Amino acid sequence: MNKKGFTLIEMVVVLAVVAILAAILTPTVARNIKASKVTRTINETQVIAAAIASLYKDTGFWPYTRANGPSGGVDRVLANPNTVPTGAESGAGAGAPHWGTYGRTKPLYDYLYYNNPDDDTGPNGQNQTGQDYSTTGEYRWRGPYIDKRTIDDAWGRSYVINARYFPGNPRFNDKTRPHRVYVLSAGPDHSWGTAFSDAVTRNTTPDDSIGGDDIGKAIAQTDS
Repeated sequence: MNKKGFTLIEMVVVLAVVAILAAILTPTVARNIKASKVTRTINETQVIAAAIASLYKDTGFWPYTRANGPSGGVDRVLANPNTVPTGAESGAGAGAPHWGTYGRTKPLYDYLYYNNPDDDTGPNGQNQTGQDYSTTGEYRWRGPYIDKRTIDDAWGRSYVINARYFPGNPRFNDKTRPHRVYVLSAGPDHSWGTAFSDAVTRNTTPDDSIGGDDIGKAIAQTDS
C-alpha cells in the first residue's frame, strides 16, 4: 500500500509557523482580555451606582446605617465582605489602605438585596418596622435592586463604597470638608490608589479623585 504523510521537514515548518503566530497573537489576546475586564468593571460600577441612586430615590436614605433604624452610620459598604483588597499601590493617595481596612462596615446586600439596613444582616430580621426601610407609603423599599447578593470586580475582588462621606452620615458630617462618594474597584493590581482621608477632599490639592489603576463611579458628594 502506498501511504503518504508529512515529512519531518514539513512538520518542523508547520510547528515553526504555529509558534510564530502564537508569539504574534499572544500579546494582542492578553491586551484584549485586560481591556474586556476593565470594561466589565466600569460597567459594574455604573450598575451599582445606579442601584444605590434608586434606593435613595425610593427611601430617601443613602446606604450608611448600622444602628437600629436607617441612621447610625458606617464607614465602608462592601459588595462582597469576603474579597476586600487591603493593600495600597505605590504612590497611592493619603489613607488609601482605608478602602480595605477602615472602621465600621456593612454588606451592600443589606441595602440593595435585602431590606436590612439596621444591625441585622442578610436574610434575618428584614422589614422590621422602625428599624429597616419602610415597606409602605411613598418612600418605601422597592428592592431588590441587584440580582445577586455579592458582586466582585473582574479580578475577583470586592467593590467598596466610602459610605463615610454620604450626605447626612453621622460618621462624618463636616460640611466644611466636602468629599466624593465612589463605588470603587482596586483595579488590575488589587491595590488601592485613591485617597481615603478626612483631610483630602474634592476641594484640596491633590483632591479625592480616583487614583492609580482604581476604577470607579461617583455616586454622590457632600456639599461645602
